[in-house]
Amino acid sequence: MSSEARDETPLPGLPPPNAEVAPPRRTPLLPERSDFLEGDAPAAEKVEAFLARAFSATDSDSPSATAALVPWICDVLLSNHSVKAYGRDLMDFVRHMQAQEVDPLHVTADHVKCYKRALLEAGLRPTTVARRLSVLRGTYHQLAVKGLMAWETAQDIGAVQAPPVQKNSTPSLTQRQAISLLEAIPTETLQGIRDLALMSVFFITGCRVSAVIGACVGHLETDGVEHYLHVTEKRNKKRRKILLDAARPVLAYITRAGIGDDKEGPLFRPMKPDGAGLEQRHLDRKTPWRLVKKYCRAAGIDPDRLGGRGIGIHSLRKTAINDAIRNGATMHEVREFAGHADIRTTEVYFVRKEEDAEVAARRIHIRVTRCKGE
Repeated sequence: MSSEARDETPLPGLPPPNAEVAPPRRTPLLPERSDFLEGDAPAAEKVEAFLARAFSATDSDSPSATAALVPWICDVLLSNHSVKAYGRDLMDFVRHMQAQEVDPLHVTADHVKCYKRALLEAGLRPTTVARRLSVLRGTYHQLAVKGLMAWETAQDIGAVQAPPVQKNSTPSLTQRQAISLLEAIPTETLQGIRDLALMSVFFITGCRVSAVIGACVGHLETDGVEHYLHVTEKRNKKRRKILLDAARPVLAYITRAGIGDDKEGPLFRPMKPDGAGLEQRHLDRKTPWRLVKKYCRAAGIDPDRLGGRGIGIHSLRKTAINDAIRNGATMHEVREFAGHADIRTTEVYFVRKEEDAEVAARRIHIRVTRCKGE
């Protein structure tokens, strides 16, 4: 731009010295979008595509912003599920800013504070709001690292406080309830046999949902006595899980489904629309969640009223962890079972009861063996 053109550009008016700065305009939270990142296994190109889309409708330097975030996201988010969740959270924030005509690279901490309030007023759980704020902190920190925004602004955004989150809020089932859930699954149909095998694996292995639904038939092995399932856990950790009592329903399911020779195929598969068989693809992540709700109700357990968050698929993992501890497993053994990097995470999963104090007291062996004076 020439100097003459710059001289002709009108300067914005400055507010009077004592004038109050108007707060960012608040708009209702836009409906969420979850279709922009559909498909399997997004690689770096797909990450770049959704970021480019997020910034394309703004005045931002889209190529620079995308190039700043893509390598970082691909490095720190090892799970495809995490990449999709990050993308959805970032996209929703950018759309919310677009509704207010705010460039994403000109966002301030005040905008983020108003966005937080909009999320809470929309009824989102504190855990969801905290996660979204974490996404924004990471995003704007990385943009500041790449010189696309001021460090002071990124630090102010990072200082926006998340709402208090109650730890250990995922409800678990009692041992009796877990057994009732399994007994409520009908086994006269292929779907019922599959569901019993699926729920049994969750209860015995304590795996996360991504590990179980990502397993293939060939990931099963036996040493002649026990059966095992090889899974890929969080942060791409490979683990071997003993199946114990879950082996029988799993083997029955494979036999009934006729998939024993399809070693590279998915282990747990969705039913065909006509219910005549199985499709050759992995279950969707939401299917086990819906099945837990379904069989809780069949067992007379209200999945929506048990605990503040309601029973979900992660409740089965927490149930397995608690049942192992209550039946004598040490915290270190359960930490290895759960695949926790820090034993403090395992301790958070454990639901403490008043009876624990009595159990601890009975383990004390300070006893007088004879009466005084004898």
